[in-house]
Amino acid sequence: MENRVPRPPPRWLRPVAALAGALLAGSITVAVASPAAAAIGAVRGVASGRCLDVPGAKTTNGVQVNLWTCGTASNQEWNYTSSKQLMVYGNKCLDALNGGTTSSTQVVIWDCNGQTNQQWNINSNGTITGVASGLCLDAAAEGTANGTLIQLWACNGGSNQNWKSTVGSAGCPATGHITYTLTRASAPTADQTDAYAQITAAMDLAVAEYNCYVGATKALTVSYNTGVATADGSYSGAIRFGSNRVFMKQVTAQHEIAHTLGVGTYSSWSSFMTNGQWTGAKGIAALRSVTGDAAAVLHGDTQHFWPYGLNQDSEATSADDFVANCKIVAAMRADMGL
Repeated sequence: MENRVPRPPPRWLRPVAALAGALLAGSITVAVASPAAAAIGAVRGVASGRCLDVPGAKTTNGVQVNLWTCGTASNQEWNYTSSKQLMVYGNKCLDALNGGTTSSTQVVIWDCNGQTNQQWNINSNGTITGVASGLCLDAAAEGTANGTLIQLWACNGGSNQNWKSTVGSAGCPATGHITYTLTRASAPTADQTDAYAQITAAMDLAVAEYNCYVGATKALTVSYNTGVATADGSYSGAIRFGSNRVFMKQVTAQHEIAHTLGVGTYSSWSSFMTNGQWTGAKGIAALRSVTGDAAAVLHGDTQHFWPYGLNQDSEATSADDFVANCKIVAAMRADMGL
């Protein structure tokens, strides 16, 4: 993955044979990412345009959530589970502090425990209400600035209680079966150990996202190769990350997974790309659904598509963009008969 504007040039796709040496050099550790148990996305305040955020990406029980400029970090990526939990980091839940059911109760993160003060209804009118309290998720004092604290408050129709979310209804719209194997050296150096940790974090997020929105089955082989400039992926399922830590994150991992699922790599890709535009009806419909623009055009080249191709960091401004990427990839795969 490279930083490219505005239209990315072709990426190098190494053949599988180039990976053979790396695979033989170390032992294999399997990291299996199961289908996500929830829809994944951002929760954005309508009045503020800012996202529900865990301050400073803290993981301590009792940290009160707030509003913050939307980004792509995991502290703004919420999973709405089939148990009506809004989960962050995979193990912390949005929680009405101390089981509170009155206005001004702080909304915090806490270890998920299944109690009703951690259950939420995402309603068609844009409100999010506590199952135990019936009160609304509320930006305190109608605040819209970064750092505005989130609390429970009696529902009143205010825009500070209105939320736009990609998490949708509980449960994933798709059930994917994408797994990956990370190739590790048998006696890793400090550099390799650090790289493995960062690659694993990125791949776990990306695979969970894809398994939630793309009903694909794929076994991926992921490796760390210092000879790779950024990262690359092929339809064979091989993904390689280079030494630059800038690219060891979800945006890169999703971009490369898209290549393994056929973006720019499947035999019929070129037949749907005419004069720099995707012609498949399903891909176009997915883009227009995501953007709300009935005239939106899905652009591309021999290996990439945009918008939402996650070809560069600027294409991922919030968790919503990760969801959009998955939905469009799923639709393009359908166009190609995959």
